[in-house]
Order: sequence, then structure tokens, then C-alpha cells
Amino acid sequence: MGDCELCGAMKVGVRSVRTGKTEVTACSRCVEKMNLAPKSTAPGLVRARQMSTRPAPKSKRNQFMNRPEKDLADDFAQRISKARMNRNWSQQQLGQRMAETVNVVKAAEGGKHPTDAVIKKFERILNITLLVDHAPSETRKLDGGPARGMTFGDFLDDKR
Repeated sequence: MGDCELCGAMKVGVRSVRTGKTEVTACSRCVEKMNLAPKSTAPGLVRARQMSTRPAPKSKRNQFMNRPEKDLADDFAQRISKARMNRNWSQQQLGQRMAETVNVVKAAEGGKHPTDAVIKKFERILNITLLVDHAPSETRKLDGGPARGMTFGDFLDDKR
């Protein structure tokens, strides 16, 4: 015997039921009227939950220190915009030809990095190259002996 948290009835038989994300104690009358009885789970939902608990297959992309073969060009936005204008297409027309929204085209021309799939669409539809080979990073070797690295003083001397 207890008090119903929904209707306020006192000293009645209550049980714990879920309403949304909250669990309350309710009398059998409230459970019936508000249809709070436990519901069976749909078979498709059971299957989906089982699939989501399986570990995702490991891909080679997520390995440590593994870089893709090519990088997005620094001037990709200008390349997209110039190729689109050369064809006399509006941003909306390009989006339709790519099966993407006009916002995707605007964002890319504005300098926001598109996804790999969208990059491939831009390259195919506009017949341009957006992915370029890696540029080698600048490295220096100091002639200070085998144990000496670059110091802050060396850095300042290089800047002068």
C-alpha cells in the first residue's frame, strides 16, 4: 500500500511504471487510464538493438599514424566556384546535378571542407581535381652535434 504519484490517491495498491524517461509509482486506475502498462518491444527494434551492440568492424582508416594518399587542395573553394561559373551554372543547378542541397555547394565555395563523398561528386560533375598529393613538410637539420636539438635562441636567430 502506498500513495499514487499521479492522482494523489492514498493507501492504495501501487506499482512502479515508466512515463517517458521517469519512473513513478501509480495506482492501477491511473495505469489503465493513462495507458502506462508495459508495452512489448517491436521485433524490428529488438533486432536493431542487437545489431548496435555488436562491435564495429575495424577499418584501416582508424589505425594510428595512417594518412590518406592525398589531401584536399588549399584553393578547393576557388576551384569549385570557377568550374561552376565556367559552365554558367548557379549553385542550385550544381546542387541538383550532384543530388545535394544548395547549402552544401555554398558551404564548399565558402571554404568549409566537404566530406569525401561530396568531394568525389564535385570532381566527377565539374571534371576538376580537388585532391592533390601531400606537400612535403619543411624539416631542418642543425649542425650542432649528435645530441644538440634546436634551441629557442636558434629559432630567434633564424627569424632575424
